[in-house]
Amino acid sequence: MKEQLYKKELRNTVLFVLILLPLGHFAQFFKLFPSLQGGSMWGFPVHYIVPILVGWFGLLILAIIMAVVLNKFDDEMDAYTSSLEDKNSGDTV
Repeated sequence: MKEQLYKKELRNTVLFVLILLPLGHFAQFFKLFPSLQGGSMWGFPVHYIVPILVGWFGLLILAIIMAVVLNKFDDEMDAYTSSLEDKNSGDTV
């Protein structure tokens, strides 16, 4: 069980890092791919408004999702540690 929790923690960390980095640096995609700079959205140039929307609201939504996932992981970790404490308290009679 302990190894599974460590693997899950590592998987969650790597997954969210791989998602957070591109979202936080979304404006760089418009430098890497200049053909994406054409057009407008709501009257603003796409290369201005899309990074703002993704950087603010995209990261906000991802942070909420990350909080829910990591809270569930914390609950699993608490259940595991309390089961270990229950085993150890029964042995010290």
